[in-house]
Amino acid sequence: MIPRPEVVSLPDGRGVGVYEYGDRDGHVVMAFHGIPASGAGFDWGDEPARARGLSVIAPDRPGVGLSTALDGWSVRDWPPIVASLADALGVEQYAVWGYSGGGPYAVATAAAQPQRVVAAAIAAGMGEVGTFATADDFEKTDRQLLGLSIKHPRVARAVLAVTVRLAKLSPKTAVKNFEKELSPSDVEVVRTMGEPREVMALFTNAFLKSSRGVVDDYRSVAGRWGVDFDSIEVPVRIFQGTADTMVPLRHAEELAKRIPHADLVTWPGEGHLGTVTHVDEILAWLASRWD
Repeated sequence: MIPRPEVVSLPDGRGVGVYEYGDRDGHVVMAFHGIPASGAGFDWGDEPARARGLSVIAPDRPGVGLSTALDGWSVRDWPPIVASLADALGVEQYAVWGYSGGGPYAVATAAAQPQRVVAAAIAAGMGEVGTFATADDFEKTDRQLLGLSIKHPRVARAVLAVTVRLAKLSPKTAVKNFEKELSPSDVEVVRTMGEPREVMALFTNAFLKSSRGVVDDYRSVAGRWGVDFDSIEVPVRIFQGTADTMVPLRHAEELAKRIPHADLVTWPGEGHLGTVTHVDEILAWLASRWD
């Protein structure tokens, strides 16, 4: 079953595509997807979140999925959108959970909204390119798209448009290509995540309108985030597999050094999809923030 987003209208007239998982009456966790991906990528967290009494709300960033595009947006523009979305949903306080390319956005939101964010979980989060990370740290696809998003965004949009078309036509082939960039442990996780079409939904759902938003997402994280790490006051826990081939362990270690009182939890021998395997561990920690 492929999840579909609901569009929430913000006061300024823009729409945000939102996926909801878990207990809709529970404490709220705002979950930020990776790149190139969408909120459909958190469907494996539905049952664990329900068991923990958590409502996981996974919004798509500007131009991704059904969310309204926004010219020239950056990481620092995301926290006000999250706050506006929370207001529209009647949510006062929430935790944030950033996975992979969603990590920078969770860090930025934690820094910008200390009165509303109760905790931040960063899972396999990418580092800040230009300070403690470089584009060369990433796998080939991400490395290329980070560069193209800045230098040749039209080319990046065309490449992604073709890629998503092929993924829809042959999801089985798309999954095999995806597995080539993963660690052996990650390949095993992928094979527990359902049929190829279901696995690829986190990617294909990002292109419900066009490829523009995904390219903008890459461009946004291809440079500095505009975050004062020392100002972060909320509890932060960073989770990272030591065998991650997509985001190296060093990114997590460097981020933990920069955020005051941040905890680093490592999963020996696990890769980028260790987050899927350890989702209950992450949600348990977030749920404990309300105890």
